[in-house]
Amino acid sequence: MDKKAIILMNMGGASDLAEIKVFLKNMFNDPRIIGAPPFVRRNLADYIVTTRTPEVEENYRLIGGGSPLLQISRSLQKKLQARIDDARVELIMRYTPPFAKEVLAKLKSEGIQKLYLIPMYPQFSTTTTASSIEDIRAQAEAIGYSPEMVSLLKYYDYEPYMEVVENRIVEALGDTDPKDINLVFSAHGLPVRVIKRGDPYQKQLQDEVAKHRCRLESKGLRFHQVHLAYQSKVGPLKWLTPSLERMLENIKNKRVLIYPISFTIDNSETLFELDIEYKEVADKLGFDYYKVCRCPNDSDDFVRVLELLYRTMK
Repeated sequence: MDKKAIILMNMGGASDLAEIKVFLKNMFNDPRIIGAPPFVRRNLADYIVTTRTPEVEENYRLIGGGSPLLQISRSLQKKLQARIDDARVELIMRYTPPFAKEVLAKLKSEGIQKLYLIPMYPQFSTTTTASSIEDIRAQAEAIGYSPEMVSLLKYYDYEPYMEVVENRIVEALGDTDPKDINLVFSAHGLPVRVIKRGDPYQKQLQDEVAKHRCRLESKGLRFHQVHLAYQSKVGPLKWLTPSLERMLENIKNKRVLIYPISFTIDNSETLFELDIEYKEVADKLGFDYYKVCRCPNDSDDFVRVLELLYRTMK
């Protein structure tokens, strides 16, 4: 029987202040993020690292000095491994350790012959899932490693996963009556030009939000309104709209519950941007209810979903 491994793929995040430069440099050197010639990309990445590192360091200090993404991912890996007896479970991050080169070298030395690639991004985008898969394939080729690879591209509409998302919404809502609450699904933004090139990310987000709205109503959870907004814009390009800030400005009753729809693991964009930065915006706008749902993280129901996804890929 072939020796197999499950690879949980994510972008990564700086686990401490020392990794911030590594994260920024690798992210802005990614051709899927910056579509420019390599020398232009390298120079731009160096410039961004120089100019943005002090600000990013201060942001990370506000969430304890580092992103919890790797720590939570390690817990998720351990819990999933406890449910899987016919494959190894490994993590590969795109911009911070553990990198593809080192993990693949280990798997090659151990004779692993088949890899199941599962993204920690529920929707497909060329900037996330495609970037991670391309990196894994390139690094495998570079070390002469040729395992069979089976790639999962999306699972945002997989019913067990949708249930996990709705469980997090219910947990965050608690005893609060949803009829006076605006539920905002906040997605990581992308430049419009990426979507115009055929990236399906926006359509998948819209489809997922529509499905959640119907499913939540069928469970008796009728929110005042349900919205999709975008966060994390950087640079001068035109990005997807509406921005989360503009969405907050337009909510009249000043009561909002936010679900970070692009992420399965909490990170600086949920814990700093949503929990701190946008809360300050909401406070200035006079919101009397502002709450952010936690991501699926290493919850038992999400671990079960990953197991089911792996079983469907076999």
